[in-house]
Amino acid sequence: MANRLLKNEQTTKDITVDSKVILDQIVEMARLVSYFAAAMGLALISIAIAGVYFQLFAAPPEEPISGRFADYPMLEASFISGLYALKGIGAILLPSLANRESFVVKVKGAIWTITGILFTLFGALNYFTHIGLIVNTL
Repeated sequence: MANRLLKNEQTTKDITVDSKVILDQIVEMARLVSYFAAAMGLALISIAIAGVYFQLFAAPPEEPISGRFADYPMLEASFISGLYALKGIGAILLPSLANRESFVVKVKGAIWTITGILFTLFGALNYFTHIGLIVNTL
């Protein structure tokens, strides 16, 4: 019985060590991709700047909800551009993933969580408003 218990403890220890090694290997492989993601973060920030400069994300008045703010094109342009900029900042911080306990990684996680939720909610809203746009312009 004691021999079996010792064997189970050794197996658990091996699994724990193996999972740490595997996680370290995944992080190492992701490091190369993270540099590309950081460059794409610069592209997201460029989209954010263009969104404000050209007022790209302003809704037409025919949209049911967003259209109520059609007289204020900078409102929606600033909101969506802000989301793009925050996602870009998170992407630029992605190469810091190697040190999983750092403050930067926690900030990146918070940024991506908040912007991810907001993008999801705004995307769901856009399904309704774009259908309303089509119906209102037929």
